[in-house]
Amino acid sequence: MVQDVELPTIDATKSTGLVVLGLSAYFAYLYSLGFGEVAVSLSQVNLAIFGLAFLLSLLNVVFNALSWKTLVRELDYRISLLDVFFIYMSSIFLNNLIPSGSVSGETGRLYFLSKIAGNARLDSSTASVAATRIITAIPFVLGMSLGLAYLILRYEIPSWALTTCFSMIFLMVSVGVLFVGVCFSENLLQRMVNAVIDQVEWIFHRSANRNFYSDTTRQFQQSMLLLRKRNRPLIVSSFWAFAGWLSLNLVAFAAFRSLGVEVPIFAIFAVYSVIMVFQNLPLILPGGLGIVDILMTALFTAVGVSLHDAAAVTILARVAQLWFHTLVGGICTAYLLRKVSKGGTIRSVSITTATGP
Repeated sequence: MVQDVELPTIDATKSTGLVVLGLSAYFAYLYSLGFGEVAVSLSQVNLAIFGLAFLLSLLNVVFNALSWKTLVRELDYRISLLDVFFIYMSSIFLNNLIPSGSVSGETGRLYFLSKIAGNARLDSSTASVAATRIITAIPFVLGMSLGLAYLILRYEIPSWALTTCFSMIFLMVSVGVLFVGVCFSENLLQRMVNAVIDQVEWIFHRSANRNFYSDTTRQFQQSMLLLRKRNRPLIVSSFWAFAGWLSLNLVAFAAFRSLGVEVPIFAIFAVYSVIMVFQNLPLILPGGLGIVDILMTALFTAVGVSLHDAAAVTILARVAQLWFHTLVGGICTAYLLRKVSKGGTIRSVSITTATGP
């Protein structure tokens, strides 16, 4: 059976407008804090140390790409780490410009994986992406929990900050448990797929190939079960996921040190984990621009950082993580599209599914 997967399309006008809106909101916030004071904090940055933030930002993606590649290899895909890195960077680019709870980035991963690896099966490709999402979420939950415990024991944290952190832990755990349950429960997943098909058929007044989606759902779960039985690859993938998570937190740590501000790493664990959850929520604004920046500044202030230093660190961390990732991801997307185009394909790709286990 064959199904087309298309690369998500970026509406340049809409994305640009939302970026301007988010930046305007954050600049208004900085104006209320005092541009002069924030500029003074930024003027003290040690560029050599801040340069490490960009290296750590890249290492975060390299480690996450290694985590995904470990699972992809178990499903008999043959693809280089460099291409996996490019695909992962492209997915970040799509997520940052198309707010959709990371759906656009995951679709992009499926698209480019099938194009470059070849002979792709929708069920196994999707299983590799789903399993990676589960594995990479674990360090965030553990890190946020450890960081929050540290903050409660060592600081007098405002109630709003504690409520935000606890809410994010509850959200991540709840969504994670539901996601895992859906991935491994054939009846539940099948009911959800049928419910979506019912809505699509009602909206577009067209009949869907239910047998195809039923077979794909079953094969997806078989791929997930196959991965679950491979203990060594799961351990290796988890190791790289933890390394990626640590690298991401060290981006903020390097930003602090570049300003000469000392903040306990456990405090960064708590704050940055919350920020990453917000950044990946479908908040309308690309990358949570404006909303996430204001929240990051407020949370760092809540753990004892001066307001203007917190604002300066937020700017530095977001430059090294959000903007740098978006820039490099855009370049990687252009490279991948050119590579795909040279292969004689256009925007949609036929992904075949196996007719048996």
